[in-house]
Amino acid sequence: MNLRSAVVSQFKRPRGILGRVVGWILASRGSNLARNRWTVDLLDPKSGERVLEIGCGPGVALELCLLRANVAVGGVDHSALMVSQARRRNFNAVREGRAVLVEGTIDDAPRDLAPFDKLFSINVIQFVDLADFAASARRLLKSGGVFAATYQPRHPKATRDDARAMAVRVNDVLRQSGFVDMRIEEIDLKPVPAVCVLARAV
Repeated sequence: MNLRSAVVSQFKRPRGILGRVVGWILASRGSNLARNRWTVDLLDPKSGERVLEIGCGPGVALELCLLRANVAVGGVDHSALMVSQARRRNFNAVREGRAVLVEGTIDDAPRDLAPFDKLFSINVIQFVDLADFAASARRLLKSGGVFAATYQPRHPKATRDDARAMAVRVNDVLRQSGFVDMRIEEIDLKPVPAVCVLARAV
């Protein structure tokens, strides 16, 4: 395995020295930052809300939520390294009790903050069982709460069609899971567009 392949393999679960490189990429690469800002803009967190990110990585999107409004945030990631980086990035919010960050999966989300007004993920849905993920998200959301899943395909020779196909698949799973008011948004990023599927829990 060459160095590039070794780094790419870390994106699923960053750890060790190469995981630190991945954390830096997630927090600094232009397309990643644009994808995070766009997702938070679509989510539009409001003061007083409780927001949960699944697969929070180094905590960039959570930081954007905290800067945007007086919210309480929860973050979950199955990489201990990413949770550590997210805690450092949002140190004051963690200290003040406005941010709770835990290692694990969606089923390990901080229950003391639930139910959530808004729940989102960025480039996580390709790694999970969608039906189980949607069901867990529904249990964690308030009635009327907003779910948002952003996806930008990064595999070799990825295309806009790949992004759209995933969006349609997520849209269908959410409908089957009892969500309503689904819509698909798209942003033109490099190397391929990103999509975000939004829905409302009932």
